[in-house]
Amino acid sequence: MGEKDRAEKLFMGCPDVFAELVNVLVYQGERVLAEDSMVPGPTESTYLGKKAKLAGQFQDYSMYETVRGEIHALYTVENQSDVDPQMVLRHAGYEGAAYRRQYGQGKAVVQTRPEGQNMLAGQTMPEGHGMPADQPMSGERIMVEGQTMTEGHGMLGGRTMPEGRAVYPVISLVLNWGEQRWTAATAIHDLIGYPVHRGAEDYVDKNRMHVFDMRFLDGTVRGLFEGDVRVVLDYLSDRESLIRRRQELRNPEEVMRMLHALSGDTRYLKYISIMKEKGGSAVCDLLDEMVNKGIEIGKKRGIEEGLQKGLQKGLQDGLKALISTCRGFGFSFEETAERVKENFCLGDEETGNSMKLYW
Repeated sequence: MGEKDRAEKLFMGCPDVFAELVNVLVYQGERVLAEDSMVPGPTESTYLGKKAKLAGQFQDYSMYETVRGEIHALYTVENQSDVDPQMVLRHAGYEGAAYRRQYGQGKAVVQTRPEGQNMLAGQTMPEGHGMPADQPMSGERIMVEGQTMTEGHGMLGGRTMPEGRAVYPVISLVLNWGEQRWTAATAIHDLIGYPVHRGAEDYVDKNRMHVFDMRFLDGTVRGLFEGDVRVVLDYLSDRESLIRRRQELRNPEEVMRMLHALSGDTRYLKYISIMKEKGGSAVCDLLDEMVNKGIEIGKKRGIEEGLQKGLQKGLQDGLKALISTCRGFGFSFEETAERVKENFCLGDEETGNSMKLYW
C-alpha cells in the first residue's frame, strides 16, 4: 500500500469525516448519519481469479450504520486518483460481496458490555491471540445472533436467515481526488462492446457507480461541509476561502497527511507535531508560519551580510520568498500585495514594483 493510499484511508477512518462525507454527498447536507452510530466494516472480499484460484480484493473504507444495536446500512468509500476505465467492474464485485455476506445470516446486532466495555456477546478471544477472554476489546463489534466468530475474520456467519429477515442496503461512493474529471464508465451497460437487443435490456445488470469529482464540486455543495473535509476541499479549490474562514481542525494529523498526499508538499508532514501541539490549529496559521519563515530567511541573509547592499539583497530575497509562497498556496494578487505591504512596511509604489518583479 502506498503512502498516498494510507493517508486517504487514515483520513476516511475519522468518524466525523466519514459521516460528513455521506451526509453531504448522499443526503444533501441533512445529518442522517451520526458519528456515534458507526462501526468499522469489512474491506476485504474474495473472487475467483486467474487459474480458478481465489484472490482478494480490498476496498478503502467501509462503515456500518447501527440503530439500537442493529445494522441498518453499510457505507463504503473508494478513493481514486486516476480515471480507471474498468472501475465499474471492481465496484460491482465489492457490492456483490457485501450483499453475499448477508446471505444465510441471522439478525445482525452490536453487543456492548454493561460496563461500557465492548465485546461479542458470549464470545471469547480466539486461542493464540494473546489477549485474555475477559479483557475489554476496543470498539463495537458486529455479530450475528447465536454465532461464533469465523477465525481470522471480523464478520460472523453461517446461520440460516430467519423468514422475513430485512436486508440492509450497501451504499457506495467513489471519490475522485484526481486533477481530471471522471470520464470513464459508471455502469456496466456502458462497457458492453456490442448492441444489446431491446428484449434483453431489462436483463442487463443495472448496477451504477456513483462518482464524485472532489476537486470540482459545485460551490454550493462544498459550502455544505463544515468540518475537516471542508479544509481539504478549500485547499484544492478555493484557498482564499480557507484563509478567510480560519477553521480549526478536529483531526490535525490526518488532515496534514491528506494534504501531503494530494499535493506532494513534504512541509505538511513536518508541521504535524506543531499542529497537534496547538490542539487543531487552523491551517491558515500554518500557511502564515510558512510565509513568515520565508520573510525571516530573507532578513537573516541581509543582516549576515552586514552592508547596505547585503541588506537590500536580503530584503529582495524575503520579498521573493513571500510572494512565491503566497502564490503557491493560491493567494490572490491583491491578498499577496497586502501581505507584502504589511510585512515589509512598503509604500504602494514599492509594493507594486515588487509584485511586478516576483509575481
